[in-house]
Amino acid sequence: MSSKGFFSEYDKSIKNRIVEEGYDLYFSRPCGYVLAKFFHKLRFTPTNISVLGMLIGVTGGVLLYWQDVLWYTSIAFVLVTFAGLMDSADGQAARLYNQHSEMGRYFDFFNDMLVFISCYVAGMHFFMDQYTWAGVWIIGLTSGLVHSIKSNIYEYYKGEFLYFSLSDSKQRNKSVKYYQENFDRTSTLSRRLTYPVLIDYVKRQKKLKFRSDKVDEIFDEARSKYPQEFKEIYEKNCRKMLACWAWVCGSNVMRNGILVSSLFGRIDIYLIANIASYGLYLLVGKKQNQVDQRILKEIEDWELTSLEHTSAEVVQ
Repeated sequence: MSSKGFFSEYDKSIKNRIVEEGYDLYFSRPCGYVLAKFFHKLRFTPTNISVLGMLIGVTGGVLLYWQDVLWYTSIAFVLVTFAGLMDSADGQAARLYNQHSEMGRYFDFFNDMLVFISCYVAGMHFFMDQYTWAGVWIIGLTSGLVHSIKSNIYEYYKGEFLYFSLSDSKQRNKSVKYYQENFDRTSTLSRRLTYPVLIDYVKRQKKLKFRSDKVDEIFDEARSKYPQEFKEIYEKNCRKMLACWAWVCGSNVMRNGILVSSLFGRIDIYLIANIASYGLYLLVGKKQNQVDQRILKEIEDWELTSLEHTSAEVVQ
């Protein structure tokens, strides 16, 4: 089979080219596509791929404890990078072979979280003598918190883009109440472990997002009544913002920052820089608010019930 024939289903395996980062489009997704095909032949489910990727990534993360040994950090670089490719492959396999599952999506971000935790914990413990036990945990936990916030909000805006551009409404997180009433957390251990993480994730997303609930309500009604028109307006205004969120908050940037700094034996410098990047995150959030206001201005003449009962402050 020619390479063109082999990759004939590639577009089916990705979400939407607009939301894909360049690193993913030219590296992660093509490699993930090959892995998805390979593991499908071995009868791996997307969840199997995700778990295997997590085990590989956590192993690589643990190796970052030995940052003074280039051989170990090089192996860690390969393993954590490969885990990132597996993280891409599980979703691509789900789309290619119609093996979507709500649990698979949640399990995916849970596994990703474990990989990053292993990198942070093992990587910072190398500096115990330099920063003391307290210093190591303060830097590690603070950087981990910033990482979690940035990743959470980036996923929020990516899900919003897919939803409002009519590409994939499943990528939009539902409300806390929905998960409390509909998420089965009794059948398996993995579900019981994932549930509290999921609830915390959604609560923080709702609390920290820069878009108010009222603006969400207006956008939802606009999408419902004028889907194509609102799609064009939303894409036009938010496409560049999505790139900004990716550069400041994307997992690829954070993963590669961890790995490159570790090759030089200085993951601590990356973690401190990551804490400082919170300022950039706030600036992007402020810019997103301005973009949302611009969208509201463009649709202020539309016949929307939610706009009629909106204070002038929201649309100015």
